[in-house]
Amino acid sequence: MLVPLPESGTSSTIDLSNQTWLKDLKGKVWFDLWLRWPTHDLPTGYELYVTSFHLEAVDIKWLHKQASFIDAPILVLSDSAQYDCPLPDNVHYFTYYWWHHQLELIKQWFPHKKTKNITKKFSAICNRITQSKLLVTASLLEIAYQDSIIKLSDWEGQDSRLKTGNVQLDDIVDNFYNKWFGTIIDLKDTKDFINQQNYSANPWTDVYQCCALHFTNESFHYSYMQDEIGHYNYPGPFITEKTLKCLAGGTGFVPIGQFDTYNKLAELGFQFEYDFDTSFDFDNGNITRLEKIVKLVHFLNNYTAEEIYNFTKTSSEYNQEHVYSNKFYKNCESHNDEIINTILSKFK
Repeated sequence: MLVPLPESGTSSTIDLSNQTWLKDLKGKVWFDLWLRWPTHDLPTGYELYVTSFHLEAVDIKWLHKQASFIDAPILVLSDSAQYDCPLPDNVHYFTYYWWHHQLELIKQWFPHKKTKNITKKFSAICNRITQSKLLVTASLLEIAYQDSIIKLSDWEGQDSRLKTGNVQLDDIVDNFYNKWFGTIIDLKDTKDFINQQNYSANPWTDVYQCCALHFTNESFHYSYMQDEIGHYNYPGPFITEKTLKCLAGGTGFVPIGQFDTYNKLAELGFQFEYDFDTSFDFDNGNITRLEKIVKLVHFLNNYTAEEIYNFTKTSSEYNQEHVYSNKFYKNCESHNDEIINTILSKFK
């Protein structure tokens, strides 16, 4: 995997070789690292708790539950920004990047670059059918199936049938279930597919090298939330190899995930000066953002594959160089060093 397996314990019982600075935290410290939607509770009786979320989105409700019976500070490390998400007073959130380490592994696992051969307009992978993946993939199937490389399964997520209240989007959902659901659309390498990131993180497949634009269909797309915690923006953007391999592969992409994806990556040195409207990235509304992306699909379909490729070519090549020159790695490490210094000065 691109991220270590979950591990919990004290500095004397778990391997902290990939995060040696954590050993400098003094006192009775409990570590719960690389969490993935945890179902367990933190043990009581420690002076400090350190948690991290990098393979899955930060579990905000779990953090609230832990803070309800733990008084000691709980540190949270994640690639995502906190925004305005309400947290208990003893929960301390830090944006701490692991994206650059993931890209380093992608570069090691798949070192041989492939020359672009643009033959299709779009690509999208929809293994687990969720609300955001359905709406975008279904739009591509309807208007650009022959001009796209699409992977579709019948694995249904919990939110795929939810009504949005938007007539256009709800019509897309109804049409998908009437016409497409149950249809399996495979890629050339589906029979050889292994559901592990040292296989799925390959940026040199036709999905990324033969298509002008990729729709990322990320694992988590919710940004603006209204629930028992309050009205807030969920920490993000949460991105995985689905987005990172576009950067390594020099592939233009539309983020089908949380808002602020282009912006947060740009803060780390990437550029997205695409020749089409990317303002949807600033829309934190989950439904309104998806509505804008669906409209973008229809807009872009008026152009040829070569024209769409040229819309992103300069930025995509720049972003690939930003990865391979190690400038991105250095930017993330510089940020992380500042966070480490802040944490150690406050909690050492």
